[in-house]
Amino acid sequence: MLKNLNPKNPMRLLVPLALFGLLVVLPLGNVYLRTKDLSRHAKLLSSAYKSQNFDLIKQEVIATKMSMSSVDSSLKFLIWLNLVPFVGGYYRDASGLSEAGFKSLNAVSTILESLEPSKVELGFTGQQIAGQDRITQALKILDKSLPYIPKIEGDLKQAALAVEKMDVNKYPENFRGFALRGNIKTSKNFIIGSYQAITKSKPALEVIPTLLGQSGEKTYLLLFQNDKEIRATGGFITAYAFLKIDKGTITTTQSDDIYHLDEKLLSTCKSKICPLTPPAPIVKYLPEVSGKPRSAWSMRDSNISPDVPTSAKEFERMYQLLGEGLPFDGIIFIDSQVVEQLIEVTGPIDVYGVPYSANNDHRCNCPNVIFELENYAEVVAKGEKDRKAILGVLMSQLLTKSVGVDVEKVPQFITTIVNLANGKHVLFYLHDEKAQSAFSTLNWIGQIKDYDGDYLHINDSNFAGGKSNLYVDQVVTQEVSYDKDGIKKKLTIDYKNPEPFNTWLNGINRDYIRIYVPRGSKLISSKGSEDQVNTIEDLDKTVFEAFITVRPQNSRKLEFEYAVPYDPKGEYKLMIQKQPGAKDFKYKIKLNGKQMEDFVLDSDKQFSFNW
Repeated sequence: MLKNLNPKNPMRLLVPLALFGLLVVLPLGNVYLRTKDLSRHAKLLSSAYKSQNFDLIKQEVIATKMSMSSVDSSLKFLIWLNLVPFVGGYYRDASGLSEAGFKSLNAVSTILESLEPSKVELGFTGQQIAGQDRITQALKILDKSLPYIPKIEGDLKQAALAVEKMDVNKYPENFRGFALRGNIKTSKNFIIGSYQAITKSKPALEVIPTLLGQSGEKTYLLLFQNDKEIRATGGFITAYAFLKIDKGTITTTQSDDIYHLDEKLLSTCKSKICPLTPPAPIVKYLPEVSGKPRSAWSMRDSNISPDVPTSAKEFERMYQLLGEGLPFDGIIFIDSQVVEQLIEVTGPIDVYGVPYSANNDHRCNCPNVIFELENYAEVVAKGEKDRKAILGVLMSQLLTKSVGVDVEKVPQFITTIVNLANGKHVLFYLHDEKAQSAFSTLNWIGQIKDYDGDYLHINDSNFAGGKSNLYVDQVVTQEVSYDKDGIKKKLTIDYKNPEPFNTWLNGINRDYIRIYVPRGSKLISSKGSEDQVNTIEDLDKTVFEAFITVRPQNSRKLEFEYAVPYDPKGEYKLMIQKQPGAKDFKYKIKLNGKQMEDFVLDSDKQFSFNW
């Protein structure tokens, strides 16, 4: 073997080295140089937007597009990598991102050409604008761009197709201090989301200018639901704030904790009859501090229906008892995940001298913002007289920093908002019927849906179990069998709290559970509930009611066997709806003993299987 490397015959070495240089070194070097040039133009494009120079923006979009095309051409010299195991996947990703970038910039260029006659009207005067003014400008741009959307649909569709098969999970989270996986995921989601925005989400795009006060001031009631004390629509209602939006400029006009609002309701109802008889589950499972059953229903507990529009209407009914009418145009429900994830985009904020950040806090081994929010919730619950109404200040600062983020972070900001809505951490109940319908199409209103197949929705309500949902997890297994007698299911829910009692805010989780299944389903047997399982009808579904307590460092198991009045006729269809505010729990689906799916429920999902 060594004789083959005889230095007297250098051609045997030069040929493979030359091939290596031609096939690998030169193409990679060219890709590197083209990518470097692309990065330079991308920065110049960002700078052009910041300077509000429309002509320069157009120029840099074209230059960036040409640089992207050069990167794509350079990558084609490495096309043979597509055949190499393992490496081929990364090559296809790079090619896909390159093609998607080019097509997306082509769409931007088309819109800019259409908007050029209106550039002065849109505020492109060559002077930098402040954060709040960016929203006003964005609304004008969106309004002017809507007629031209059909022109860019083809480009954005091709861009989305180019990246839809990318598996971002194969990339490391960080590479030399750069958040590699997160940035690739944001890019992919933004590209696909852009296409969905002009197709599936077009009705929502059309109403956004109106919702953000373009044609007249709007006021929204913001309700903060504490998902660490889970309730039917996302969490215990802790605080509220009024958001006023006028041509994109957002201000908070009033903010307080929910107990002050309930105290106001109680005072009002001393002088008149108020229909506030509490529902049976609240009477049974949510006693007064004294231990006596509740005799009155309060706004903080009004969100007992899993259907968000139904709970929103109940809250509004109680609010109207105050004699103030409804001084808002809709309700926006948010939970702690919204605050935490937006702070990851904006960076730390300060509220009454207290820092809120996404950094880990050793006092709870959780993000600092979660520690501070839960501390605030504890102060509110104890009724301390000097408690501050932080929600308005918190959201005001958070929104101000959000609209002022660097241009480079805009895709991350938009993707974060969309993911939060898809994951049911922010939900909307809007009085404008057209807007509500548009958001319903996006599945952003938290409704319990009709479905023509099998159906499952598990709804947990923590009644007097503190903030124990910080630590309680669950695994859900569905075993489906089908024979001549129809479909039978065994549903198993494993609850577990692995943390000790003395862990921060840990305690006994008192869980009122409702299992929503197709109407007409028949319960065959059940195990694990501390109370007798009741079968009721609600929201055009059959519901199995149960109750358990999950102690620290302990677990509980619930089992339900039932028959489903659904004939799949060869194709079994299933919808699973996620509870708002809930963690992304693990689910398994088995058909006739064979495991078909093992996944995390991070949004509503539909499945179809052939028997």
